[in-house]
Amino acid sequence: MSDASQFISKRAQSRKSSHFANVPSDKPPAGFKPHPKPLLLSYGTPNDGFFPIDSIEVNLVEFPFEHQSKQSHLNGHSKEANGQAKEANGQAKEANGQVKEEKSNSFRISRHSDTPELLDLSRGLQYGPVSGLDPLLQFTKEFISKTHKPAYDEWNSIVTTGASDGLNKACDAILDQGDVVLVEEFTFTPFLRFVNNAGGIPVPLKIDLSQDSNGLDYNYLENLLTNWSKEKPNLPKPKALYTISTGQNPTGFTQTLEFRRKVYKLAEEHNFVIIEDDPYGYLTLPKYDSSRFSSNDQVDPADLKNDITIEDYLTNHLTPSYLEIDTTGRVIRVETFSKLFAPGLRLGFVIAHAKIIDAIRNYSEVVNRGASGLSQTVVNNVIRDKLGGLDGWLNWILKMRATYSHRKDLLLHSIYKSEAFKKGLVDVIDPKAGMFATFKVKFLDPAEGNVSSDEVVAVGKQLLWKIISHGVLVVPGYNMSVDPDFSLERSNFFRLCYAPLNNDEDIIESGKRLTDAVLEFYNNGNKF
Repeated sequence: MSDASQFISKRAQSRKSSHFANVPSDKPPAGFKPHPKPLLLSYGTPNDGFFPIDSIEVNLVEFPFEHQSKQSHLNGHSKEANGQAKEANGQAKEANGQVKEEKSNSFRISRHSDTPELLDLSRGLQYGPVSGLDPLLQFTKEFISKTHKPAYDEWNSIVTTGASDGLNKACDAILDQGDVVLVEEFTFTPFLRFVNNAGGIPVPLKIDLSQDSNGLDYNYLENLLTNWSKEKPNLPKPKALYTISTGQNPTGFTQTLEFRRKVYKLAEEHNFVIIEDDPYGYLTLPKYDSSRFSSNDQVDPADLKNDITIEDYLTNHLTPSYLEIDTTGRVIRVETFSKLFAPGLRLGFVIAHAKIIDAIRNYSEVVNRGASGLSQTVVNNVIRDKLGGLDGWLNWILKMRATYSHRKDLLLHSIYKSEAFKKGLVDVIDPKAGMFATFKVKFLDPAEGNVSSDEVVAVGKQLLWKIISHGVLVVPGYNMSVDPDFSLERSNFFRLCYAPLNNDEDIIESGKRLTDAVLEFYNNGNKF
């Protein structure tokens, strides 16, 4: 295995971890024995007796959108849900002696706990390790070991304040001034700021927007790397590749394992790091099935059943990570709890070679000292105490998967039955994972001959105004391009996200409004 320290930036290598309250770093004198129960007059950590919160009660749902299902039943608009709240499994006496029902999906986070894998408030509200509180940090390692275990042993994990924080720290760890990062031409554009912050230079790579694509255009990538000195004579060879390899943002494409092996081989040949950003990869999606909508488009959230086992999911549905084929410590995988738990908790983690994780930890000591202890406590205890640990978390992911699959299919169904689609004016790519679908406007493709490459964005902006006037908001592809000029002829699409809408009715209506707007625009001669 190669030495991962070769990938670490000079800036990151120069940082050392230290704290003014630590014991002396030099060798203790002969005969010194540490006291078994030292009393702290050093660290500025307030005793937990000062914390104003004594406990927190957390109430969970059994499945996504349970509140919507309950309201529907209260109004008498649907059949009795299979997932109604469970019978009370205990009673708790209030201070006045009266009996109060306690739901089985509720639990309390107390000031103190004797259970080592849980976090109590005395730890969760206290200063904590920069790398993350031990129980949650350990869970991230257990989770990765079960889902995407690296192909070597010297890996580690660190908790971050979300994926963006992880990406910024990954850039800092490996990029020196002038280093080149290859980036998919349409991407999560805040990443470009992280590259710039570290002094790096982003270079776009073509994306193949055809129906069964892997997203990233492999032939373009291979040719660029092979002929780099001729194609990019003023730039050093790439230090890294940034890829959203599963459920790509904004296109929704997913790279196959075979494709990843080919890209990884290029990484070894040309000695660059792969920064794998995967916020959406656990939300795997089956292929669109029109038979599901033969009678009624809308489905009660309680009726959305997970139809696969954990083992089936891990073996046959979850696309392997670049980590799983990494034997040289050149993959930095960035994960987040945002899409599977809640984004406002600002919580994620990074998995990479231990030396790269050390560099990230040293940077964390400079910028934000790590993630919120309360966020870590809530996530850790929900997973370990109420969901049932690792398998419980995977079962929750499978429930999320079932809901996202239904939403994706419902939006696609709304588009497929539209006049604009039937006339061949638009197309939509069925994603294999995530929360985004590519909505292609075929008559704005320069290859169709109706517009030139220079006109795609200008006409697309007029179409966007038409779409907005019909009461639906979408993201144009050109807004998420690394280099708008580079991507002009492939910018005839919009990103559709089926995550934010409230219910099935709104999803159906959004597809109708979108396709009606496109049809009206086309019938008006490509004018507003």
